[in-house]
Parts: sequence; structure tokens; C-alpha cells
Amino acid sequence: MRRQLLNFAIRLVLITAILLTLGRVYGTALVTPMLPVFAWEIETVDDRLRVDRIRIVDRNVDTFIELKATPIRMLILGNRMLMPDAKLFFEPRTLVGSALQPVILLLSIILAWPTARLRILSVRLLLTVPMIVLLLLTNVPLGFVGVMLDFRQSYPDIPVAPLVYWNDFLQTGGTLALAITAGVLVISVAQRCSLLLAFETCD
Repeated sequence: MRRQLLNFAIRLVLITAILLTLGRVYGTALVTPMLPVFAWEIETVDDRLRVDRIRIVDRNVDTFIELKATPIRMLILGNRMLMPDAKLFFEPRTLVGSALQPVILLLSIILAWPTARLRILSVRLLLTVPMIVLLLLTNVPLGFVGVMLDFRQSYPDIPVAPLVYWNDFLQTGGTLALAITAGVLVISVAQRCSLLLAFETCD
């Protein structure tokens, strides 16, 4: 058992290193097609915000997803009202790598976990697809909304929006926790599906 865990750990480190390198090289190409979906999700989650621009920019040695959003409806902050204004806009940004990080960890777990059957690996990879979509949609777009609705420093007495706490969770390791949870779930479900298929074949 100890040797199996050691082998898994070694494979996990090697696969993660490879995927991180690929993510570094092809990160912009992978994330760019997702940007319209991110913009749509932000406006759907909070229709008081309009996405004016979402793009990938290089700053120094890092590559960022940069957003510009404008309030188009009144924001009620406790007993205060923040009216739409052409001069009022939000410009949060995050590293491209932060969008890919949970996906890379999930794929690393799926590929590193031992299996003796190609069918089980195929089922795992098939189940991984919706998990990747879920990780992407719950990470950057919701994090951006949480950042834009975070008025705790300016107005500490007003109620805090739930997505502000969600962004706090993401920024404190939540994305990695979600990826690990998704990986364990995919492996468990794939194993169960494989056993059911084997049982039906035997019948």
C-alpha cells in the first residue's frame, strides 16, 4: 500500500509538472475562447453589471485575464445607494494560470491514479469533462463578481454579498480543494461504473 501511494505521488508530481509547463506555454490559447462565456456568466449572475471588456494582457512577465465592468443599475449598499455613473467602473484582474490551476490539478489526479484497465481510464476522462466545465465556471467569473461586490473596506457596516465570501474561499485554497474533491469523485464514480459494466457483462 505504501509503495502504491509513493508511485502515485511520483506520477502526480511528474504529470503536474508536465501540465504546468504546457499551461504556461499554451495558457493564453486555452483561456481566450472561454472569455465570452466568462463575460456572459458575470452578466447573468449579476445583471446590474455590464462587461465592457474582458481580455488577456501581458504585464511584465505575467499574463492576466483583465476585466472592465460598469454598473448599469443602482447598487444598494445597506442604507446607501450607488447610482450608475460613466466614471464608475471595476477593473479586476487575475493570472491566466489561476484559471487553469484547478483544471491542471484535476487532470493530474485522474491521470496519475493507478488503473490496470483502459476502460476505467476512458470512463474517468469522460467524467472529467463536466467537472472541468464546473471548475472553470465557479472559479474566475464568480471570483470577479465577488471582487466587484466587495465593499467591506469602504462600508464595513453593510451586509456582505455571498459571492464575496465565495471569492475569499477561492483565494485561500478553495480552487485546489474543489479540484481534489472533483478528482476523488470522478475516480470513485468511474470505479463504480466499471464494476457495474463488468457485472452486466458477466450476466
